[in-house]
Amino acid sequence: MSELRVASIEDPPRDQGREATPPVRSRLPIGSVERRCLIVLTGLAIFYTFYFTRAILLPTTLAVMLSLVLKPVTNRLHRWGLPNMLAAMLILTAFCIATLLGARALWEPTAELMGEAPKSLKVLGEELRDLATPLQQIKDAQTKVADMTAVSGEVTPLEVRIKQPALSSEMLNSTGGFATGVVITVSLLFFLLSAGDHFMVKTVEVMPTWREKRDVVVLLQDLQSKVSTYLGAITLINIGLGVVIGFGMWAIGMPNPLLWGVLAALFNYIPFAGLVLGSGLVFLAAMAELPTLGEQLMAPAIYLGANGIEANLVTPAVLGRSISLNPVVILLSVFVGGWVWGIGGIFLAVPMLLVLKIACDHYRSLQPIGVFLSS
Repeated sequence: MSELRVASIEDPPRDQGREATPPVRSRLPIGSVERRCLIVLTGLAIFYTFYFTRAILLPTTLAVMLSLVLKPVTNRLHRWGLPNMLAAMLILTAFCIATLLGARALWEPTAELMGEAPKSLKVLGEELRDLATPLQQIKDAQTKVADMTAVSGEVTPLEVRIKQPALSSEMLNSTGGFATGVVITVSLLFFLLSAGDHFMVKTVEVMPTWREKRDVVVLLQDLQSKVSTYLGAITLINIGLGVVIGFGMWAIGMPNPLLWGVLAALFNYIPFAGLVLGSGLVFLAAMAELPTLGEQLMAPAIYLGANGIEANLVTPAVLGRSISLNPVVILLSVFVGGWVWGIGGIFLAVPMLLVLKIACDHYRSLQPIGVFLSS
């Protein structure tokens, strides 16, 4: 029986003199699947955080966007010798007075439109009755087929109804949330305007290197310049568009032309969807208010024509190609903004997308995202 030899630590290894074979590496980078899953989970966490904290984030974002628009006015008043706090107070006072005067001017035509709504809907129903006749015939045929194919003795399923809260309760909750959002927006806007460049200075101070300080200053200045230029120019363009459409509605005899002009200006803040919604409402109102088919078609023609001139001639001439975004990304951002933040998210979708693109253009690692967002 052979003797078993036990190797000791003094024995030389059998592979002494040979080079160690490097371990076989997988072609797939280690952790790539985990990184992708982490990115997806982070994105979902961000979306749901925005959704569940919309009561705070929505007025905060609105205040920041308004501060970017009104910051040049504050700086101009500060150069004239007014303190930032006094300049912010004057700007907010003028803004609130203009808002109240506009609401007062629109109150009477809105009340008139709401008072005539039952009559207008009745007339509109008569206009659409001929269009709905084929659909009603199809529905009746489906009902007859269902009755003919019904099996005798078949158990009818129970009907389940979900009881909704009262309309007064919903309106009270909505009014309370709106008032809270207005208070948060106005208060934060006042402090942002009165602070001046305080937050920029503090942000620069926390950067560790001189290059990072310079990059932050350039980024913040670019954000303020481009976002304020975009929002200010779009606001003036929308006001002009509303004036043109209002005069056009007045010329063809549409009731409440001032209201339609204001709605056109507001709808133009919503890319693509605002045009479809505004032209559809104008056409339905014209069918209910105007007597002839020619006049009824003139209302959406004026609306679409004014929007076409604005989108293809006026806006490119004013803004140029310096602020260009991908139309598909714009449409997706409007849908996502409406899903997360409702109506406020729809109006803030494009400004937030513009901020994201500007930030991506300033950092080399994020520049591919900026290229994807641009048109």
